[in-house]
Amino acid sequence: MQTNCAQASTSTTPATHRVIELFAGVGGFHFGLEQANQQRQARGLPRAFNVVYANQWEPKGKHQHAARVYEAQFGLAPVCRDMMQVLDDSAEMARIHALAPTMVVAGFPCQDYSVAKPSAMSEGIEGKKGVLWWGIHRMLQARIAAGQPVQQVLLENVDRLISSPSACPGRDFAIILASLQSLGYGVSWQVVNSGEYGFAQRRKRVFIVAVHQSTAQFQRLKQATTGDLSELLVDATPLAQALPVQLAHAVTSFELSGDVYAAQERYQAADGGKSQFANAGVCIGGRVYTGKVRAVELQDFTAFTGQALPLTLGDVVAQTQSVPESFYIPDASISQWEYAKGAKAVPRVSATGFAYNFTEGAMAFPDALDRPSRTIITSEGGTSASRTKHVVRGANGRLRRLVPEELEALNGFPRGFTQLDGVNDIARARLMGNALITGVVASIAAAMLDETPAPSVEMASRTGQSHSLPD
Repeated sequence: MQTNCAQASTSTTPATHRVIELFAGVGGFHFGLEQANQQRQARGLPRAFNVVYANQWEPKGKHQHAARVYEAQFGLAPVCRDMMQVLDDSAEMARIHALAPTMVVAGFPCQDYSVAKPSAMSEGIEGKKGVLWWGIHRMLQARIAAGQPVQQVLLENVDRLISSPSACPGRDFAIILASLQSLGYGVSWQVVNSGEYGFAQRRKRVFIVAVHQSTAQFQRLKQATTGDLSELLVDATPLAQALPVQLAHAVTSFELSGDVYAAQERYQAADGGKSQFANAGVCIGGRVYTGKVRAVELQDFTAFTGQALPLTLGDVVAQTQSVPESFYIPDASISQWEYAKGAKAVPRVSATGFAYNFTEGAMAFPDALDRPSRTIITSEGGTSASRTKHVVRGANGRLRRLVPEELEALNGFPRGFTQLDGVNDIARARLMGNALITGVVASIAAAMLDETPAPSVEMASRTGQSHSLPD
C-alpha cells in the first residue's frame, strides 16, 4: 500500500482552509472550527476555516438524526451515503475535487475500540467499523493523485486506539501511522482529558494531527526530531501548543515502516504485553518518537473556556431552567439505581463452562457537582437504571437524570442544538455520546495555523506538578 508521493514545494497554510468533515455526526468539528473562527474575528483576524463538504451515514439509522441536525444547524446537507460508495462514485469525487479541500477532519468510527466493550471483544481495525479507516486513507490518496494533497488532517478517537487490539496492543495504531506515512504525512498525537483544561466534562480522547510533506509544518516537525527530544512532545507539535503538557517519562524512539503491511507484520507489543505507543508522540520519516506526558497545572483556564476557574457539572446544572418530570427518579426506583451504581461481585459462568466472579467497583451516586462530569456515552438516555448514566441531585433535593440540554452543554454545544422534530430525548443523548468537546477542537485548530500563535495560558512549570483527573 506504499504510495509514491513526490516532494512538492514547501507551502504555508492557506488564508482560509477548505474543510471536508468525514464521519461528521452532528458537526462537532464544524462547530469547533467555527469557535476558532469567532475567536480570530474577535482579535481582528480573518476566518481561517470553511467547511465545504460533509459526509455522515449511520448504516443502522433509519432516520439519520445526526445528518438532519447537522443540516439544520449549519445549512450544509451532509452526503448521506456510505463513505466507500462515495469514494467509488466518480461524479461525487469530481465534485469533491472541484471543492479543492485543503483540510480533512474526522472522528472516525470507534465502536471497535470503545471502552464500553470488554477488551477481549475488541476487534480493532480488523472489525467491521474499524476498516472504515481506509475511507480516510483513500480520500487523502485521491487528493494526492489529483495533484492537490490535503495539507492538514485532524482526527479524534477513543484513547484506547493506541493500545488496540488486545491480542497485540498498539498494532492498530501502528497501521494507522504507517498508512499516513505512506501518503507523505508527518503525524503527531496526544491523549487529551478535556477536564484537565477547564472543560465541564472529563472526556479522554486521542487527537491526531497529520501534516503533508509539502507544508512548512512538516519541515518544522521533522527538524524538531533532530533536536532535544525532551522538548519534542511539549513544544513542537500543534497539540502540545494548544493543550500544554509536561513530559512524565523519557521519549523513546523506534522505526516504523511507511509500508502498511510491513508495519503490521513487524510490529510487536512492548515488554509486559503493552503498546509501544505512549499517550503522546510523533511519527515522521519512518521513525516514531513517543513518551508519556501529563497536562500542566493551569492557573487560569480563560484561554480554553472563557473563565478563570475550571467548569464543573454543577455549573452546567445550575443553568437549567426547567426539568421535565420524566427525568426525575421515582422513589420506588432508587434501590435499582443504587444497585446499578454500587460495588458488586456476581458469580457467572462463561460460554466454555468456566466459573468466575464478575466484579465492579462503586460509582458515585449521585454524581458530584463540584468537578467535571464523567464521560457521556451513547446509552445516557432512557429511564432504566444504569451504572453509566449521570444522576444529579437537583436544587429541590430530588434525584434526576441529565436533560439533553445539559448533555449538549457538557460537550460545548449551545443548549437545544439537537432539538428537532422527530429526534427524541434518547436519540439526542446518543448523539451527544458520539460527539466531542468542541472547545478542544477550537484550541487545536488555532494552533495548526502558521500565522496564529498558541493561546496564552498561565501555568506551572512544565517540569512541575501536573493537574490530573481520573477518567
